[in-house]
Amino acid sequence: MKTMTGKANALLLCTLMIASALAGCAGDDDPTVEDLVQGCTDMRANNYDAAAQVDDNSCDYGMAQADIMAAYAAGTMDFGNATYELEKSRKCREQGSNNPCEIVEMSIGDASTIDPGDAYDSASGDVIEQVYDTLYRYAGDGSGNAIIEPRLATGYSVSDDGLTYTFTLRDDVYFSNGDKMEASDVVYSWCRVIGYAGPASHVNWILDQSFNCNDADGNHDDNGGLNLTAIDATSFSVTLKAPSSAFISTIAYTVGAVINADLCEANRVVETDENGTVTSDDYCHAWLDEGPFGAGTNAYLVQSWVREDRIVLTPNWMYWESGNFNINRHTMTIVTEASTRLLAYTDGEVDFGSINIEDLTNFCYIDENGNGAMDAGEDDALDDKPNVASKDGHICTYRETFTTTLSAFNLNPKVLDAGEDITNTDANSSLVINHDCDGDGTNDCNVMATAALREAISYAFDYDTHRRVTYDNSLAPQYGPIPTGFLYAGTQYEVFTYDLTNAEAILENAGFIRQYDCSSLSHGGAPTVVAEADRDGTECRLPNVLRVMANEGNDYRIAMAGQLEEALGTIGVATSGDAKSWPEYLTMYYTRTWDIRFSGWAPDYLDPDNYWSPFAGSHDIGGDAYGTGYHNDVVDTHLLNGRTSQDDATREQAYVDAFAAWVQDPNMIIIGQYNGIGVKHDDICSPDWVAIGSAHWFDYDKLPMVDGALVGSC
Repeated sequence: MKTMTGKANALLLCTLMIASALAGCAGDDDPTVEDLVQGCTDMRANNYDAAAQVDDNSCDYGMAQADIMAAYAAGTMDFGNATYELEKSRKCREQGSNNPCEIVEMSIGDASTIDPGDAYDSASGDVIEQVYDTLYRYAGDGSGNAIIEPRLATGYSVSDDGLTYTFTLRDDVYFSNGDKMEASDVVYSWCRVIGYAGPASHVNWILDQSFNCNDADGNHDDNGGLNLTAIDATSFSVTLKAPSSAFISTIAYTVGAVINADLCEANRVVETDENGTVTSDDYCHAWLDEGPFGAGTNAYLVQSWVREDRIVLTPNWMYWESGNFNINRHTMTIVTEASTRLLAYTDGEVDFGSINIEDLTNFCYIDENGNGAMDAGEDDALDDKPNVASKDGHICTYRETFTTTLSAFNLNPKVLDAGEDITNTDANSSLVINHDCDGDGTNDCNVMATAALREAISYAFDYDTHRRVTYDNSLAPQYGPIPTGFLYAGTQYEVFTYDLTNAEAILENAGFIRQYDCSSLSHGGAPTVVAEADRDGTECRLPNVLRVMANEGNDYRIAMAGQLEEALGTIGVATSGDAKSWPEYLTMYYTRTWDIRFSGWAPDYLDPDNYWSPFAGSHDIGGDAYGTGYHNDVVDTHLLNGRTSQDDATREQAYVDAFAAWVQDPNMIIIGQYNGIGVKHDDICSPDWVAIGSAHWFDYDKLPMVDGALVGSC
């Protein structure tokens, strides 16, 4: 516990009230209150008082955190003794029928890696933010807004030309194995991201867009070269390629996490040929993949990870932030079945359950008459979401997020090579070449590379129904990459609607006529062309089947994929797509063996560029986070102007122009912005809400349940 005062005082007051009431039942004219002996009632404490009847929050479990760390820093206490004393001092000791020192949650998707240098999915980020720390981090300000707070950094200065940032760092931070964190670890960590180049996720673009390491040989011997310099143990500088108004925001994302440079180098696997030429370099990814001991400086360690089953986190007792741990163990279990998650949450087996929208009425209602109580019918629907109320035992909260629901198009789709495993993310695959893009009579591209086909698909999606029905009014309209609440969101307007007549006309005008025998189509093989005289109007328009991709457990994506497949089928576009298990989903994503993929986006940093560049910027400007292969020179030019300009009017016009070019050549369907309801049990105390980043379990608390009642308050 960081503080037990509220809970202890509540228990003390309750005990005194009971004592007073009992004393008044003795029959005396003047009731007397028995003075209960206060003191430490925990037999595990150093100052346990056997005579104490009421715990007064005075229990002492050993040395204070600050004294232990001072002794460790001075060399008068070794690592083993320091962690022993820190655990005694900092661990949660509360007892209750609800296991108040443990949080259990169920989720629908597992992490892909716990390496911050190649992680770009929210499930991975949720773990990474517990194990590693960054120089700055987003936090809530108590009113729903996000602020950036210092973490490993204590401050920074910027040169007059806006290019060089000089950071100062905390001098009291240690990795979980006891190694001290220094400026050279930050420089190494950032250069490693750029050198490793995120082969699976391409997350490196976030740092690549701002600076480079002048480290072409990849050995980091120059420790950052001209652009990154460790000045001393607690300061370093970085010089950007161009001024950036979003730079501090970018390094608050997990890609800016600081790892233990010495351990990474010790576990780095570099292979060379007979001439000494480097043939492969994993930049210690195999070691970092599962968040090993000693790698990070944040509050938790990965105790165990059984992929596609569960991840268990336990405290890093060396964690630098002052205060004790409220949560000694956090367990996340992967469960794709919504009914199983609902039952587990309802029965109190889990604290968070990723509850589906349609199941929220079990725990939440709308207080339509304002009487502060649930009346008949008030939980039939949750249409007035901002005014949601909670049923007993639960806390329901309306939250406006910056999360975008979308469906990306793959311009260069592939098929797995013969014999490859559908759950192997490193499987070999080959491009599907089935269209003549340059008009020379020879196929040189895929049909998905044509703007007309992608435009037609965009008109085959039923936006309104999915926002209102599939998501039960939890998706607000979003017409371009920038969500409501961001700067320059007003530069976008509605273009794409559900219009199958228009979609079919676009295909027809682009030459995608009904000519292929639908039964002959496959994902990558040659189709059978039906002789013109034999065509009856039921033929397919494309030479191959489009694969529409959604993941198991996400019923909303599955429903949207099903609608799009059905709509495309009515206009002669053959599709396939059943819900994929998470390993198969990741394999399809990383091997690019998909055509249309339903997904989502939560911001890495709070700047419009964090939507535009990863959505529609090409790989050349550090964009294309979804691996669509999209490259539009006009869009790129405007996005670079928007990214680098310090002038508001110039930036706004850049996004106006980018949108005008993009709607003529879309590379994804942008569906909506999620604004919905979250639910948790009423014993969970959460920090201020922030619409970016992950939960940080060190900041959570869980009130103990004693004799059927919660002790204390949040």
